[in-house]
Amino acid sequence: MAVYAASDANNLYFFVVGTLETNGGILQNSIQMFIDRPGVAGIPAGTALPLPAAATPPAANTSFQNMGARLDLAADLGVAVSRNDVAGQLKVDAIAYTPGTPNTATATVASGTTPLNATTGAALNTPATLPAPFGGFANASIAYRTSANLSSNPGYNAGNAATIGNAPGNGLEIRVSRAAMGIPAAGGELRIFVVQNNQDGGFLSSDFIPMGGVAATNANPGTNPDFTSAAFPGTQAATLQIGTANLTVTNNRRAAEAAVAMSVFPNPVQDNTVVSYRVLSGTQDVRIELTDLMGRKVSTVFEGKQTAGEKEELLKSASVAAGTYLVKVQVGDQVATRKVTLL
Repeated sequence: MAVYAASDANNLYFFVVGTLETNGGILQNSIQMFIDRPGVAGIPAGTALPLPAAATPPAANTSFQNMGARLDLAADLGVAVSRNDVAGQLKVDAIAYTPGTPNTATATVASGTTPLNATTGAALNTPATLPAPFGGFANASIAYRTSANLSSNPGYNAGNAATIGNAPGNGLEIRVSRAAMGIPAAGGELRIFVVQNNQDGGFLSSDFIPMGGVAATNANPGTNPDFTSAAFPGTQAATLQIGTANLTVTNNRRAAEAAVAMSVFPNPVQDNTVVSYRVLSGTQDVRIELTDLMGRKVSTVFEGKQTAGEKEELLKSASVAAGTYLVKVQVGDQVATRKVTLL
């Protein structure tokens, strides 16, 4: 129904308001969240997710087993809750993606203090350290509390579209360590995608978030959909601009890019380059920064208020070491970025 995100100086927090189906007291299907971390290479957007190797019995396979969709973000990690065939309980699945030739994936069932209790909401807490490639989930906490059905979830609010998903609500709560996830102290850009899938990941439901540009529908995307195709207009990933102790959520990256209408020319840059952009209306706060590929600020190009119109600022390369950087233009709450190479 909804996804919330927050941050402090030490942790990132996510809450997915939703309900899994129940059959004979056993919770069915899965809720999956895919993560694209700043500065970490993932499976390129629009590329089919590689499938993990099947577990050897009696080890349990995960809900990512048949998840080969094409996402609108470069996923490098995923976490999920799925059935464990014990009444009122769930297991926690994790997956790590490595781009290459070929792309690969490794999945596991997370270990912790106790299994998730979907009735009481008792959490699973992971160890302080975890071996690669799952180090990002060290010192994390995952909890889930279910409802009998969607309409009985406190966050359903009688189906009122204006407030559906509001607190209080039952669902999945995840806390991850910023340090373990490799988030720089200054922050960076992180992207997420959340979906209800079936128990082996092979059939996606109509419940996915952010559902940017897609009309509400009961039609399920089904097996291995392409979320970058024309069938899913808009951006099917939420962008989180993480600061030192907070974050800002941008649900539609393409809309922000279009509104700012940013360009950088020439690129690569020998001496100076012009950053062009647009202030749509009124007087807005404008900030232009040069950052490294981890999102850490290198310099401030411009900061101040500007009135509506087409704008240009000069980026001087003389004071910055040669290399590849990101130019970030923020106009009000709209953010656009471009990669630039300084020679």
